[in-house]
Amino acid sequence: MKIVAFKTSKPKQFNYKPLYYDQQKEEMEERLKKYSEPEQSDINRFRSKIRETWRVKEKKNFKLSKMTLYVYLIGSILLIYFIFFR
Repeated sequence: MKIVAFKTSKPKQFNYKPLYYDQQKEEMEERLKKYSEPEQSDINRFRSKIRETWRVKEKKNFKLSKMTLYVYLIGSILLIYFIFFR
């Protein structure tokens, strides 16, 4: 046995090749994984759906606030007209 201070041997490579491959089992495992854990795309889809409903509600609220502004504006103009010009 030699004692060498600066030279180390490389680790052996690991070359394992399976003897048996079951394609149906692999496909079934992939499907189970797909349906058991929510994917990122599902989460993103739910988030986008929630954002879209919020946008619709915001537009509806904006239209209502605009409408109430017009009603108050018309009401105040009529009130001013009846007070000063009648």
